[in-house]
Amino acid sequence: MAILKAAVAAAMITSVLAPAAHAAPDLGWGRCDKPVAEGVECGTLTVPVDWAKPGETVGLRVYRWKAGNSKGTILSFPSGPGQPGDFTFGTLRRALPGYDLIALDPRGVGESHPMTCDLAKSLKIPYVPPTDAKAFMRLEQDQKAFWASCTTGVQGLDQHLDAYSTANDADALRKAVGAGRVTVYGLSYGTLLGERYLERFGQHVDRSVLEGVMNPGQSRREFMTTAAAGVEAVFTRFTAWCAETPDCALHGQDPAEVFRQAQRTAEKIPGTFFGFPWSEAMITRYFEIFGPQDFAQTAKGLEDLAEGRNPTPDDPGGELPERFEYADPNTCSDWPFALKSVHEARGDLAATRKAAPVVGYSTNSSNYTSICVGGPKTGRPKPVSSRSQHPTLLLSNTLDPATPKIWAEQVQKQLGRKAIHVVTDRVGHGGGTDDPVTLKKLQDYMASTTRP
Repeated sequence: MAILKAAVAAAMITSVLAPAAHAAPDLGWGRCDKPVAEGVECGTLTVPVDWAKPGETVGLRVYRWKAGNSKGTILSFPSGPGQPGDFTFGTLRRALPGYDLIALDPRGVGESHPMTCDLAKSLKIPYVPPTDAKAFMRLEQDQKAFWASCTTGVQGLDQHLDAYSTANDADALRKAVGAGRVTVYGLSYGTLLGERYLERFGQHVDRSVLEGVMNPGQSRREFMTTAAAGVEAVFTRFTAWCAETPDCALHGQDPAEVFRQAQRTAEKIPGTFFGFPWSEAMITRYFEIFGPQDFAQTAKGLEDLAEGRNPTPDDPGGELPERFEYADPNTCSDWPFALKSVHEARGDLAATRKAAPVVGYSTNSSNYTSICVGGPKTGRPKPVSSRSQHPTLLLSNTLDPATPKIWAEQVQKQLGRKAIHVVTDRVGHGGGTDDPVTLKKLQDYMASTTRP
């Protein structure tokens, strides 16, 4: 979708798609059906299924936590996709005490009519799309069956799970609680929701904080290669740590060669990795999950894998359900992730291997290009913009395999003078406010509309 430059056209779109003015509804605030932090209340917000053509409605789960002598209201967008609306309340209460907090389970998530899919069909979705023509045809056939199995159970809602619809829902919540202006906070995938809220309703935003920033202005290929480079950067830091640390299980060895040996051995490794047979892709996924958490554990795990041992023994568990809640397909409404041909799959893989010579790709990002095959149609990438008069604070970690720092750098360029980028020297996803220097910068930003 091209960026609309004319202010008149933008105003017309807002008037059509924005929630209509009405008396504040009774959200029925009270006890929550699920475990929540002390003081958190739950309610139900009724919104149109289709904001462009209001008619049928749907009830969404909403949350609030009220502070004494409130400094203002923070509208929070959770990570995921799939995390509940109150997911960030604990962090916000610690980092920014004294603010009222409001949030919702995005449509298709949690208690807002979650998308559910057939489990067996979802397990066929490859983390790395096939580059063999026949295998790619099977993927297309499997995905038709997969998408046919997915539903929220609400007529029409499956076609309106995009970030713009959630932004409209969030502004309806802002109005319902009587908040004239808010601070927006988004974490990880919640940054996309926050970005679309700033684009559409930024005039109601005093301050905004996006942590672990998504970049909706990039193409599928850019998404793939930058994510792969982010995982590779973590592996490079891991290699340096092993060289400097005698206690590393791979000290004195070449971790890249051990990694490649694990990939060569993968199909002979007994058991599975969280239900998936070991394969070359699962070796990368193992590092992608455990590497940012604990270098020592990861080194020992790669040593085991290279020698044919499974470092994550299978949990026999119980009988698996036929259906499960699955929010990842919701992303297919927002980005043109879906591969259209085996030729595109080959091009993506060649590009990611060039960007990440050791790990090869990011299984997190490449998985979406498989999931979205056969999914809803989407528009073109659309850069971030903001109607707020105040700059947005972008928080990144130096080495983040899920939302690499370059995504925030690209969003900073898109926002220009309306962005401030703070980087925490940290390996991993989120958690920047655990660093006292970053926390102080965040608190200074909240205390002033000037640059910290």
